[in-house]
Amino acid sequence: MLQRPFKPDKVNGARLECWAYAWNGSRRVKVIVIAQYARKTADGRYDAGRGKKVGVITAYCKGMNKCPAWLDE
Repeated sequence: MLQRPFKPDKVNGARLECWAYAWNGSRRVKVIVIAQYARKTADGRYDAGRGKKVGVITAYCKGMNKCPAWLDE
């Protein structure tokens, strides 16, 4: 569940983008997490309900077609 205070790396209205690094030995992967800190998505397709926030929309590994399997462990 998204809770304030945290500092997103990029803000576009209610769309928040947070960046983090995952490490496995000497291997490093940049992970981007996109969240909607609002009741509805920008296109209006999803509504979390009164008093709630949508939350995480997606997460992905920057510069890769697929995140490494070790990231799911």
